[in-house]
Amino acid sequence: NIRVAGLLEDNDIYRNAQAGVLISTESNPTLRRNRIFEGKAAGVEITNGASATLEANQLFHNKFGGLCLATDVKPVLRDNKIYDNHNAVERAVGRGQCLFKISSCTSFPMHDFYRCVSCNTTDRNAICINCIKNCHRGHTVEFVRHDRFFCDCGAGTLEHQCRLQTEVRDNDTVYDSATPTGSDTPNML
Repeated sequence: NIRVAGLLEDNDIYRNAQAGVLISTESNPTLRRNRIFEGKAAGVEITNGASATLEANQLFHNKFGGLCLATDVKPVLRDNKIYDNHNAVERAVGRGQCLFKISSCTSFPMHDFYRCVSCNTTDRNAICINCIKNCHRGHTVEFVRHDRFFCDCGAGTLEHQCRLQTEVRDNDTVYDSATPTGSDTPNML
C-alpha cells in the first residue's frame, strides 16, 4: 500500500473555485502553517482512502467549511485554527434544501450520501439527505458514505423528478457524480 506524501508549507491559498486543498485517495501529505481562505468550497477536503497531517494552519471564510473529512478519514491535527467558515452544506441541510441547489454540477460538497434501492439507483447515483427524506420517503434506502458528490436527484438524472428543485434544467450537461475513472492531470501531492 503506497501512500503519496508531500509538504505544503507557509502558503496563502485563497479564492479557489473548488477546495483550497483536495487530498485524494492514497495521498498522505503534511500541510503546515498555511492560510486557506475565501474558497468557493471547503478549505481542505480529505477524500475516502486518504489521510494527512495538518499543523498550525488557519482555515477560514470558506463556503462549505474549513475542514471536510470523508468517512473513516482520521488525519493528524495539531494546533489548527478553523473559524468563520460559512458552512453552506450544513445550512442547506438545516433548511431542507436539495444540496444540488448549492453545488449545481460544478462542485462536489462533502456530506452524507445515499442510494435508493426502491428506485434501483446504483452506487454511482448519489442522493442527498433531504431528497432521501422528501423525494424517496417510504422507500428502501442505503447510506453509502460521507464524501464529495452532487445530488443526482436534484440534478434531474434519476427517473423521478426531485420534489425540492423548482427550476427547469437542461440535463444534457449533467453527469454522474461518481469519481472519474481516469485523468490527464498529474497528481500534485
